[in-house]
Amino acid sequence: MPAPTARFGRIDVLVNNAGYGQLGALEEISRDSVGSQFATNVFGVFDVTRAVLPVMRAQRSGHVITISSIAGMRGFEGSSIYCATKHAVSGWSEALKAELAPFGVKVTCVYPGRFRTDFLDRSSVRYGDFTLDDYAAASARRRQALDADNHRQIGDPAKFANAILALADAGDPPMWLPAGSDAHEVFAAKSAALADTIESWRSLIVSTDFQAVS
Repeated sequence: MPAPTARFGRIDVLVNNAGYGQLGALEEISRDSVGSQFATNVFGVFDVTRAVLPVMRAQRSGHVITISSIAGMRGFEGSSIYCATKHAVSGWSEALKAELAPFGVKVTCVYPGRFRTDFLDRSSVRYGDFTLDDYAAASARRRQALDADNHRQIGDPAKFANAILALADAGDPPMWLPAGSDAHEVFAAKSAALADTIESWRSLIVSTDFQAVS
């Protein structure tokens, strides 16, 4: 395998974008299918990044951009395993940012909403391996809704690509970047829910500390 720098001599930007959607309720998905989802959406991201980081560290520059999803900010019914992988790379990106800051390497995690791609085509999306009566009606409704939305999503892939180019050119890029009006709504709702939780449950939250010794 040629070195990552064989063609251009350096690497300025890495975009981790490979992935697919393993949909279905947890109990409908086999352990092998869970493993395959994590192998692509999580471990694949780790492996590619690991291959590139020595170059970026040596350069003392670079930008790692990882495509998560709104499913990495909010859990969606019938997508628990997919959501788990996207939450995984989101948390990983935050830690990676701190690890790479001393070397001048930037990190951004991008959270796209629903874009008009082939993500929901049968060539890409996966559904459950088992059929359980308790989930059957809900699973059928979700699949019908997703099929109806396929290639009708609000997001424009060409505009998303332009947004990623703008992000790569940014001198001080954000840690988190939602993409699309639906992603903006997900971020706003999560922010409000977190603010409400830490305010409403503050007394219980802080009650777990050791008492200060006077």
